[in-house]
Amino acid sequence: MNKIRVNITVSKDVHEKAKFFSAKEGKSLSENIEDLLGQYNSERMESVVSEPITAYSTLTPMQSSILNICRQLPPENQSEVEHFAEFLLSKNSNHKKKISLYGVFKDQIFMSDDFDEPLEMFNDYMP
Repeated sequence: MNKIRVNITVSKDVHEKAKFFSAKEGKSLSENIEDLLGQYNSERMESVVSEPITAYSTLTPMQSSILNICRQLPPENQSEVEHFAEFLLSKNSNHKKKISLYGVFKDQIFMSDDFDEPLEMFNDYMP
């Protein structure tokens, strides 16, 4: 699963208490924040199911079916579905071979012989 770094700002008191309780549970603060965000997303998705959403209206029937199945699964199984989908995506992705641009401008770009010589406009500043 791909993860990203998220910066949040909370009061010092909230941070210290959350860190303390996370340590008591044997979890990191990041793990608890991820769990809370996951619960938040799940709750929002459940309340949104009956609302028309333009972002979801472009889904194919197959994509809608997969999404509905995923919504019915518990979070642990949803992450398994995500891992499997990422596996399939990596297995089927077309890796384009990178083309080296080394030497593309060979014999087309030249450096003048006096490149390292001081410029006349800076003569006033030289010793």
